[in-house]
Formats: sequence, C-alpha cells, structure tokens
Amino acid sequence: MRMSFTEMMQKLGSNQPIYDADEVLAEIADVVPFFKGITRERLGKMGLQWPVKEDGTDTKILHEKEFKLGKGRIKFFDFKESNEIEKNKKDFPLILTTSRVLQHYNAATMTRRTKNIKIVDEDILLVHPKDAKHRELNTGDVARLYSGRGEVSLKVEVTEKVKEGIVFTTFHFPEHMVNMVTGHGKDEETMCAEYKVSAVEVQKISNQFKTEVSTEKDQAEVLKA
Repeated sequence: MRMSFTEMMQKLGSNQPIYDADEVLAEIADVVPFFKGITRERLGKMGLQWPVKEDGTDTKILHEKEFKLGKGRIKFFDFKESNEIEKNKKDFPLILTTSRVLQHYNAATMTRRTKNIKIVDEDILLVHPKDAKHRELNTGDVARLYSGRGEVSLKVEVTEKVKEGIVFTTFHFPEHMVNMVTGHGKDEETMCAEYKVSAVEVQKISNQFKTEVSTEKDQAEVLKA
C-alpha cells in the first residue's frame, strides 16, 4: 500500500521519495502530538506501554491513585432496553444479530477472491432447534427472514450455536441483502447502527419448483408449484 501511494504521487508529478516504515512513523509523530515520544528505536523488541510521554517514557500502570477519566470514578452508563424489541416483539418475536465468520471480512470484497470462498460461499441463517421445531425448519431448508422493514431468503442451519430466541447470520454476501431486515436504531454514544438487535420472524419457504416424472414420457418436467 505504501509503495502504491508513493508511486501514484510520483506519477502525478510530486517529488515524493519512497520511504520505509520508520519514516512513516516519524511523519506521524511529527503531526500527531501524542505520538511524539514514539520512535522505532524506542519501541525496540518489546514495544512501549501506552500512553507514551514526549521523552519516550511509557506508562507501566495506567490507573494508580485515580482513574484517568477524572474524579477517581468510572464512567457508568445505565442499561437501556432496545426500543426495537419493545416495539416489535409481539409480531417479530425473534432477535436477529449479525456479525462475521472467520473466513470472511465485512462484505468479503477481498476474501471472496481467495480460496476462503470454497469454505463459506453464502450467508447462512442459524436457528436454535426449539425455534426451528416450532417453525418446521430443518438444516438445508430455505427460510424467509423478515421484519417490519423488509425480508430476505436464506438457507437454514439448525444448531445450538445460538440461544433460543436468537437467530444469527452474516453480511458477507451483499446479494443476500441482509441489511434489508435490520433496524434504523443507533447507539446514543457512538451512533453505531443497531445491527446486533433486530426484531424478526422466520418462516419456512416451500420449494418454488418441484420435479415430477412422467412414466409415459420417461422424462422429468419442471412445473411451478
């Protein structure tokens, strides 16, 4: 990446030499005040404990006589139940949480170009056995995952990897459009979208096509269900 930027700058006419990691760190320290005490030489083999003073002295113990936030107290945030659950639990009793799996990262724009695609090639909906039984779902079935905002279709895996009342899937394959189902809520402090708590329901989807064999013609014919 570093080579790409410097080469691009050179082609655009900038007299920018190609520099190494030590020079990059020195440039950061020159711009960012709390990096001024950090140099390659000072980092050595064991590194430095953050925060680091301008003379290179690091912090062995962060909190000694008081917490660094001030007044010697932690910053406490009282728990608040998600409005998403309170508003929608009657019609959408399951909680959808989305995340990643080891084989892919985010929308998988890079990891799908690797052999990882042979390990995980689609988003799968994990459903607890009790929830699956209630909805007549089996591993391999295609289910309708829906909320008050939208719906998607995903293949099901019945598993105890998730707790009862919770369903889980990933967002590595944009073509599945999982975020069509998630809510519009945001965290008050970070403004992060509420991807971990979405009130949903799951419904088994009948096969859209079935194969019937005619003994007279001795051939398979695909008919709409």
